[in-house]
Amino acid sequence: MTKHPILFTYSNSPKGHTEKAAKAADKVRKGIANIENPDWLKLSTVETTFSGRVTLSAETACEKREEARDIFDRELRNVIDSYKARCDIRANISVMVDGLGPRMDIII
Repeated sequence: MTKHPILFTYSNSPKGHTEKAAKAADKVRKGIANIENPDWLKLSTVETTFSGRVTLSAETACEKREEARDIFDRELRNVIDSYKARCDIRANISVMVDGLGPRMDIII
């Protein structure tokens, strides 16, 4: 297992122009900002950005990229699902993992 420095940022927006979707997007945004992971630090100066590290056990760089992508996808889907907002919002996440090549983009 190796620890890799990370930087990730996210944006979410309502699907459609309903008050329900707008409220869901706001709740999810706040929920993501409050993720409690001892290896991640929410930046106080950039509203939707975290830095920190991720522990990966895969062997190759390609496998590590997929493992990292899965970790971020799962963490943010958990927040979205906790608000039952999957149909109301779209989340865009960009992740950089040190040593694993270019940025990875995730859309939920």
